[in-house]
Amino acid sequence: MKPRVNYTILFIMLFNSCIVAGLGLRDTINHSMIYAASVGMLFLIGAVFSSIREAKRKEEEQRPRIN
Repeated sequence: MKPRVNYTILFIMLFNSCIVAGLGLRDTINHSMIYAASVGMLFLIGAVFSSIREAKRKEEEQRPRIN
């Protein structure tokens, strides 16, 4: 049986790593925090979409099947 991957957690972890990278590169690359926050927002949007999709999937599993 293949284990299910929780993409919501993955996207949130990627968001956190973007913010940390932006803070780490603050003195090296100009506007690195703006870039990191922009990419991080894309990962947060991905987390929202994957969370909504997972909620719909769980709701579908709980519905009684009518044959």
